[in-house]
Amino acid sequence: MSLLESAINILVGFGISLVAQMTLLPMLGVAVTFHQNLLFALIMTVISIVRSYCLRRLFEALHIRRPLSAFMQAVIAERFRQIEREGWSTEHDDGYDRGTLGRAGAAFILHAGTESPTVPHEWPWTREWWRPAGYRRDLVRGVALAIAEGERFDRNRNPTGMPARLMRPLAAREQQQ
Repeated sequence: MSLLESAINILVGFGISLVAQMTLLPMLGVAVTFHQNLLFALIMTVISIVRSYCLRRLFEALHIRRPLSAFMQAVIAERFRQIEREGWSTEHDDGYDRGTLGRAGAAFILHAGTESPTVPHEWPWTREWWRPAGYRRDLVRGVALAIAEGERFDRNRNPTGMPARLMRPLAAREQQQ
């Protein structure tokens, strides 16, 4: 997706540059052919790509922008997979009690790479949902579940201190009135 995003960004920038030059240069009294315009837009696009690359490397060197490791990218991809493919929406996650998703994540992390058929005592769900898949994959799933727990906590944080699962019925009743 990053490659596609970059390609679209470059094409849009090229198109904007071409149209802007064709519109603005004649207003300034500069007469150029379409071929010259095309060539100049291409040169400016290459300069823009080089500038972007150099600034990205500078920001990384200054620790202004840090690249994500392959593991972090895998965790983010797993979190989106859980939401988009498995259908575990934020509403679904909000239905769990505090710590449930975190315990599931901890079980995957603590027992990563285990091929034992025994379900860990930390596992909050039934046996059929416990499916270890190898050391790294289990770590990725565990961290993604921990992120889901953190997101659930942030969404349900409230100044009253009342548990979110108790507030939802109150909010539903208030909307009906």
